[in-house]
Amino acid sequence: MDEILQPVKAAASRLGISVWTLRKKAYRGEVASVKIGVKLLIPESEIERLICEGLRPRLLALQGSAITRVPIGDEGC
Repeated sequence: MDEILQPVKAAASRLGISVWTLRKKAYRGEVASVKIGVKLLIPESEIERLICEGLRPRLLALQGSAITRVPIGDEGC
């Protein structure tokens, strides 16, 4: 099965980080990526890995007056 590749902008949006942060991590070799011409693409499996490993702290949400942790998404981790 072929790997689905996401544009860096879409991947960064899903991860909740800036495009430049994701690009920097890709150029350093911290994140798997594919460069085709001028486009930087991130494999779907890498996005899922980063979400499961907690690339960034989970989002915080207000419930009433208490702050609770909320999962980023149901990625099957």
